[in-house]
Amino acid sequence: MIAIETLYQKYLITRLVTTDTRDCAPGALFFAIRGANFNGNAFAQEALAKGASYVIIDDPAYARPSAAYILVKNSLDTLTRLASHHRSQYGDHFPVIAITGSYGKTTTKELIHAVLRTTYSTIATKGNLNTSIGVSLTLLAMRQDTEIAVIEMGATQLGDITLCCKIARPTHGLITAIGEVHLTGFGNIRGVIRGKSELYDYLYATGGTIFLNTLVPWLSTISRRFRKPITYPQPNDFAPLEWVSQEPYIRYKSLEGVVVTTHLLGKPHIYNIAAALCVAKYFHVDSAAAHQAIQAYVPTNQRMQLVKKGSNQLIIDSYNASPASVQAALDTLLQLKVGYRIVILGDMADLGNQTTAWHKKIMQELFQPDYDRVLLCGPCFTFAASQQPHEKIACFPDKECLANYLNSHTFQNSGILLKAAHHLAIHTLVEVLR
Repeated sequence: MIAIETLYQKYLITRLVTTDTRDCAPGALFFAIRGANFNGNAFAQEALAKGASYVIIDDPAYARPSAAYILVKNSLDTLTRLASHHRSQYGDHFPVIAITGSYGKTTTKELIHAVLRTTYSTIATKGNLNTSIGVSLTLLAMRQDTEIAVIEMGATQLGDITLCCKIARPTHGLITAIGEVHLTGFGNIRGVIRGKSELYDYLYATGGTIFLNTLVPWLSTISRRFRKPITYPQPNDFAPLEWVSQEPYIRYKSLEGVVVTTHLLGKPHIYNIAAALCVAKYFHVDSAAAHQAIQAYVPTNQRMQLVKKGSNQLIIDSYNASPASVQAALDTLLQLKVGYRIVILGDMADLGNQTTAWHKKIMQELFQPDYDRVLLCGPCFTFAASQQPHEKIACFPDKECLANYLNSHTFQNSGILLKAAHHLAIHTLVEVLR
């Protein structure tokens, strides 16, 4: 088995690492990772054909008599050890900002990256690659001139954040919010709190620094052991922020009295903005540059995107769906100045034994008169609607049936929300809306 230092020297030749043959640059190290429905070892030969310098595999059946094949006991473990070794080259005081939370973490990460890179050479997690694999790949993207790393950490069960911290060794951390997500793994809200608290546990044990939203009660409770958290967004906090309005985009007032109009939909985003400005202030980023970076940020990847199609305004938010994010999206739809509002809502995922209860609870919100038409997709919402039928609510067993309905109807001057769990890819319905 190859020593990590030996593998590290191979990595330093190009500093390129991948686990996906679709993103295999010449000279990269390809790590064959096993998944629930695939075996990365089967793609080793393809990776070499695409220019990989070495393939790290953990299945002898795919080995070949070539120096380009490196057989290890566990490819994922080897990847995380290589990333941890690379992280150690930067020292204990090198700023690594870890971001986790039940929702808002990817947008917060993007905003923090946007403000910091105005002043520092900064790397950040791409997209939402926030598992131990993504954390490792982000760390291995650090170059000699990197000054700050911004690492998103996701969790579906206890221990996930602890593992990510062991790899990344963060010096600073931020929890965006705590809510009912990934209940299949966490069990209940207390399990979620324990899971997210693992970031605080690590930072407290290592003398790290936390950025704290003082308006979130759970966060204030679990952060009491920290003597001097860096706080936001209330008037007496380190980094206060004043909400102005959402029309429909969020507007806020800077400490200098300037009103900034963003490209962000949904009132919860004010906390993500405040977090980014708090981090910017802490790291002495010029305030004008920070506000300009916030103002220029445009969300992507179906995260509360406002799209105009014909006379209609579409809110596309299909990256994930938790009770809190669904409620925020529904509230945002009400902010659109339109004559007719349509809710297209697909099932929420990963709510464990609380799945039925939460879908029924969301149903209660849909009865209010401000939502003119409600189109529900998936077995969970269909069941909830069968318990509380209403003339303005129509149910569809799957996305294909819903698409057929939309293809035969025309909407004008309407605000339309498309929201569902990621696996439903409900954003693709934009193509049939007319």
